[in-house]
Amino acid sequence: MRVVKPSRLSVLTRPYRWQGVDLLGTAVMAMATLDDRCALLSEQELWRVGSEEAGGLLDLGVPKADAEFLVSGMAYTAHQVDKTACAVQVRVGGLEKSLMVFGDRYWVDGRATAPAPFDAMRVAWDRAYGGPGHPANPLGRGMQPGRIQGVDALPLPNVEDPRVRVSRPGQDVPPAGFDAIAPDNPARFARMGTQYGQQWLQQDFPGFAADMDSHYFNAAPPDQWWRGRAAVPAEADYEIRNMHPDRPVQRGRLPAWRVRCFARLADGGGALREIPMRLTTAWFFPHRERLLLIWHGALEIAESDAADVLQVMPAIEGAGMARAMAHYRDVLARRTDPRDGALHALRDADLADPALYDGAPDTPLPDIAARPLARNMYAGAERRRTAYRQTLAAEGLDPDAFLPPPIAPQARVKIDDLPALLQQAEQARKKGEDLLARARDAMLRDPDLRRFGESAGVDVDAIARADAGGTAAARFDPTSLKRQLRQLDTSLSAPAWASATGPRRDAQVDSLYRHTAHFGAAPDAMPPHRARRTRQRVAAIHRRGGDFTGIHLAGADLSGMDLRGSCFRGASLEGAKLDGSCLDDCDFTEAVLARATMSRGSLARARLGQANIAAARFEGVSLAAAEVDEAMLDGARFASCSFAAARLARTRLGESRFVDCDFGGALLEEAVPLKASFESCRFGQAVLRRCAFMECTLSGSAFTGASLTRCAFVHTAFGQGIDFTGARLEMCSVSTGTALCGARLDGAELRQCGLRGVRLEDASLARARLFASDLSECQFTRARMDGMDAGESLFVRADFTGASLRGANLMQALLGRADFTHADLREANLFRADLGEAILDGTASLRGAYTQGAKLWPRRRAGAAGPAA
Repeated sequence: MRVVKPSRLSVLTRPYRWQGVDLLGTAVMAMATLDDRCALLSEQELWRVGSEEAGGLLDLGVPKADAEFLVSGMAYTAHQVDKTACAVQVRVGGLEKSLMVFGDRYWVDGRATAPAPFDAMRVAWDRAYGGPGHPANPLGRGMQPGRIQGVDALPLPNVEDPRVRVSRPGQDVPPAGFDAIAPDNPARFARMGTQYGQQWLQQDFPGFAADMDSHYFNAAPPDQWWRGRAAVPAEADYEIRNMHPDRPVQRGRLPAWRVRCFARLADGGGALREIPMRLTTAWFFPHRERLLLIWHGALEIAESDAADVLQVMPAIEGAGMARAMAHYRDVLARRTDPRDGALHALRDADLADPALYDGAPDTPLPDIAARPLARNMYAGAERRRTAYRQTLAAEGLDPDAFLPPPIAPQARVKIDDLPALLQQAEQARKKGEDLLARARDAMLRDPDLRRFGESAGVDVDAIARADAGGTAAARFDPTSLKRQLRQLDTSLSAPAWASATGPRRDAQVDSLYRHTAHFGAAPDAMPPHRARRTRQRVAAIHRRGGDFTGIHLAGADLSGMDLRGSCFRGASLEGAKLDGSCLDDCDFTEAVLARATMSRGSLARARLGQANIAAARFEGVSLAAAEVDEAMLDGARFASCSFAAARLARTRLGESRFVDCDFGGALLEEAVPLKASFESCRFGQAVLRRCAFMECTLSGSAFTGASLTRCAFVHTAFGQGIDFTGARLEMCSVSTGTALCGARLDGAELRQCGLRGVRLEDASLARARLFASDLSECQFTRARMDGMDAGESLFVRADFTGASLRGANLMQALLGRADFTHADLREANLFRADLGEAILDGTASLRGAYTQGAKLWPRRRAGAAGPAA
């Protein structure tokens, strides 16, 4: 179920069964200012006040039998001479209630001491009469003595009903208060009923008992209910006395707001259904000047867990507003759009009447135009504009014909305006790109440009092709940039930043080059004569110890050379040709091998930490036991390469491709392959820790015996028959809807893994061990799960149609609403398994199965959707 809502409403949903009917209870909450303005506030303010003043438990999500009001706050003596006691009073819509609040008092020798003076006292249940064991108020005081200044003394309650006050020690009086009563309060919990026997289990579970009093969902004391009224009186007047530090009386009227709520069900053909809502609760926080309003409604559903509810969308309308259903259908369509939904979600005005929150104190965006920097910029621009106008006028020209209109300070932006502003910016961007493209085409057609290019030796057509292909016309040459910066240092016009120390600046240039080399144009291959001299130079350096630190070998041809054990730290081998080379045990730390090519060579045990290998092409290369930590492999291609026992920690693998590669025994740690492809790769005995495969392809790959810890596979394509035989997966997750059809997980171990909603048709999990894992809503059609040990795991609403679970251990597993049509459960262990509402008809084979203690109730109802609904 997805909730689509404005930022100023909060929603609670709760499926429940009432008198044999499955319903979705919906509570919509709104926080407003407690004043004449009554402005609608944000959800953040709602939960901040709710958590601080009411402990965070605001509602149970089920409609209340009678409307009610609650008050959470303080009593103040600031408005009277007597500081030891005061009366607090609340009047709302015809209901009126008064309480007496005293300072701390104690029984001494059978007489109550004088109340201690106080400025503010919370009117809460821990200040009312009661105590541990009291059936109506175990939080209260007055039943048990406590130590006061070293003396045992029995306190009196601070809050009392003026009609029934304590007059002697040990007197039992009804607790008095305005606040919400906790759901587990004994007096409130007694309304849950008692008839929870076998008949209830077989006929009404998971609903409530037949003798339940629905007033259980009312949180206020009974004298704060509007008896026989399902909704709070419309626009009810209220008056609150002595519960604000500065105002002795707070008066006003509840707002005439209307909450509407809509739902889309799976079996509704896409139609939007409206849930009738009623205002059931007015909750006052007088000292905070806040008012919480709660509306309730219920919708009949087919599934007891509301699995058939796709979306719920609340809205709030002001007095006189009544938007059409077509408006809300359009809003839901726009807010659930995969591409622009997040943008439309910023527009609260679509689901909340702007008149309710315009000018609210908690929502304005920063006023950028009012900041000193912005004011100075606008003032400077205006001064320059005035000077330009004077200059043009002095020349006898019309300033308006030459100057653009003045730029006015931008008006304060509202959050609701952001979507339109972003759309305008996107339209302006597209318009600008179109203008630039037309200008570029016109420029390239200019015959004067071509003549100039020919005279200057510039290939205009090459520039045009590079620009059209999105490729930079020039590459980043760090050596040239360093030389230019050194020349700049010696010039008289050198800026202050150019005076930095040379080594530090050179290191910054090298770092910039290492991180961006693959974005620029590829280096040209060396001419044959230069390539020969470079090879001779490389061979000579290798004979002298092989220190190539920082050397520039971009575009070099080092094919067939044996340079094992050499140091290439910080070297540039961008676009180098390394076919057949032996580079075993070489150090390429922070080197650049972007676009390098290597076929049938070896980099065994090489150190490639923080190297740039992006867009490289390696085929038949051994990187066994290589260290590739924090290296950039974005866009690289590896075919038939070996990464056996290699280490890839925090390695960048964006859009890289591996075909027929061996990762046996390798370590992949904190890697995030994004849109990477691993085709027919082998990860046997590999260790993967905290890796996230995002939109990757793993077709034909095998993870036999591998260990995966805290790994995630999000929108990843596994292809048919991926192999996890004997693998160990701990706290791993696979995104809902992923296809693992025909996967092999024989003998695999899954601990605390999440595979909810994964397709596992024709998969094999024979002898697999699952511990506290969630495979709910999975498709196990025709799967082979013989001998699987899956005790205490979740298979809620899973589809086992035609699956074989012979001898499987499903002890204490949660199998509610699962489909076992034509499933083979012979000799399976179903001890204390939860099979409530499961499809377990005569087509399933249970011969020899152990079903002692299995929970078979409630039975699935006719018309309920299947597991895949």
